[in-house]
Amino acid sequence: MSSINKSPAMSGYASSKAALNHMVANLAHDFGPNIRINAVGPGAIRTAALEKVLKPEIEKTMLSHTPLQRLGEPEDIARAVLFFASPISSWISGQTLFVNGGGVQTLD
Repeated sequence: MSSINKSPAMSGYASSKAALNHMVANLAHDFGPNIRINAVGPGAIRTAALEKVLKPEIEKTMLSHTPLQRLGEPEDIARAVLFFASPISSWISGQTLFVNGGGVQTLD
């Protein structure tokens, strides 16, 4: 969510994520009509790497910004990618799908 919301003390990271959103939109324009270009913007995903650093108080804060009240699973991201790869999304291009439990990850 850093690509569309402010991220205190993370301006470089947030700027690079915002640039990716714009790159996807521009590439979709450049390469259409025969190629669709989309992206998936994951929220916090429960991976081995996250588990190593995730402390209970940090998880509690993350969940307080996530309406679905859980961290994502790798399968959640895989389903979004499968959606974009399927004919169901045949008229979607230049979009970033945020898979984040409805979360708005701003830590004010």
